[in-house]
Order: sequence, then structure tokens, then C-alpha cells
Amino acid sequence: MKTEVRKIYSSGRSSYIVTLPKDWVEKNGLKAGDRVVMKIGERSVVISVVGEDKKARKSASIDAEDLDGQALIRRIISYYLAGYDSLRVKVYNEEHRRAVALASDILIGAEIIEDLGKEIVIEIFMDDARYRPLDIIEKMGNICIAMLSDFCTALRNFDKYICSTLHVREEEVDRLHFLVLRQLKSVVKQCGSPDLQTTKALEFRTVVRAFERIADHIANMSDSLMKIGKPIPELCDLVNDVLDLLKTANVSFLKEDTELADFVLDGFGQLHEKEDGIYGKFLKNGRESLHIKTIIDSLYRIAAYSADIAEVVINLCVPD
Repeated sequence: MKTEVRKIYSSGRSSYIVTLPKDWVEKNGLKAGDRVVMKIGERSVVISVVGEDKKARKSASIDAEDLDGQALIRRIISYYLAGYDSLRVKVYNEEHRRAVALASDILIGAEIIEDLGKEIVIEIFMDDARYRPLDIIEKMGNICIAMLSDFCTALRNFDKYICSTLHVREEEVDRLHFLVLRQLKSVVKQCGSPDLQTTKALEFRTVVRAFERIADHIANMSDSLMKIGKPIPELCDLVNDVLDLLKTANVSFLKEDTELADFVLDGFGQLHEKEDGIYGKFLKNGRESLHIKTIIDSLYRIAAYSADIAEVVINLCVPD
């Protein structure tokens, strides 16, 4: 994308004029009196030819011959994140076929619409107007908060059913994570140069990544609890402390509240100071201690990710 600097001219009392590059006008078959479409952002204006404002569909082919199943899944995800709408995957064995099916399951909007045996076609049916990145991030945060709250219940009562639901919800957070990354990547591409919208998109990526990792840690904690095989209610105080930080970080992000963000950062510092004492209180000799340590480690990582979200809020609230 070429960058040009052009002067703003005054036209009357209420209008300003910026000229369009002659070569761009001629290349697109425009002339004086024709109309163009203007998409107006906070710090940017995107001008396009009438009738070409719709996103062009992007298609690609993937040859899986030299890829194992996991590599093929990663390849499909990478094209999804890059904004592709149609993927034609050439497969060679059953592992490839399972990988394509799994990838379509974990990517929102992705559907297998044609299976020719040696080639599978995935279409991504996505109406971006229906999904706002901030709304998706809010859903991720709410799921993570509910997961951590339910994990405390599972700790108190050793509830196997709750532990199983935590894994299902972790997968849903993953799906939302890929969807919002696809959208944020599209925002950065459309802007073409650093502006306020691009800066927000980059900060949002940090929050999305934090929620995705938080869900992973909660699922891992449920695995550890299942291996211990009994309730550990005495850990619930620590869980509730971390849950308070996570809830506050989520609200501070949605409201862009720096006071709440500072509260989270202060709370994380205080929790960090108690770390040695908490490990000493719960860790004893034996195999059970390894699983308890995994739970405590994950809780501190969740607190750290909550602090990361709070730092994003402070970054977003700095005047431009």
C-alpha cells in the first residue's frame, strides 16, 4: 500500500477538500461527478470505489502431503486467521481427514461442504457485521469467570461433572479466541497504517490471549483435581482471591476503568508476596503434592494474566 501526504483545502464555512491521486482515479475508471464510498473511523478515512466496498473472497489450496495431522490443523487455522473464506485441502490418509474435520469443528463458521475423497473443501461462512471483537472478548471473560467460580465448587465437593464441563467450556473459549483473532487481524490490515483503531486491536490481542490461557489453566486444574480424587476445600480461599482479581480485571477492561486496573495490579502484588507461604502451607511430601502444586501454579498464572489485562486498560486510557 502506497502512502501519500496531501494538503487539506477549505471550501466555504463548513467543508474541507482533499484531492484524489490522478493515477488512482484513472486506474479505477472514475471521472468528475462519480461517487466513492468513505468508511470513516476515529483516526482514518478509507475511500473505495462504489460497488467494491464488499470484502473480496479469499481462496487457497493446501497440499497436506508433507504434513502430519497436527501440522495440517495448524495450517488450516493460519489461513482462517488470515481471513480466507474458502480452503481446498488435498488429503492423503485418514489422519489428514480427521485433522480437517477437527479443524472445522474448532473454527467458528468453518464447514466442510464438499468431500471428493482426495480433496476436501472448507468454506468459512462469516458475517463480520454480526460479531464485534469487544462483544466476543466479553463472552470469553464471562466464560472464564464462570469456569473459575465452578472450579471452586468442584474443589469443595469433588464434583466430577463440573470438572468435565470445564473442558467443554475451555474448547468454547478456544473457538471464540480464533474468531476474534481473525477479526482483529482484519482490522489491522484494513487500517494500513498505525492509528487509534490499530492500537486498540493490538492491545485487544493481549486480552484475548490472556483469556484463552486462563481457560487452559482452569481445565488443567480440573485434571489435577481428578487425579487427587478428593475435595480440597482449603484451597478455595486462594481461588476466591484470584477470582476477585479476574472479575475486576474484566470489568476494568470493559469499562476502561484505570482505578479498577490499579486495584488489580495492587492485588496481584499482594498475592505474589504471599506465594511462599501458600506453597509452604499446602505442599507436603508425596504424589498428591505435585497435583496441588499444579493447581497453585495455575492460580498464580491466572492472577498474572489478570494483571496483564489491567495493564492493557492503563495503556488504552493514555490520551492520544
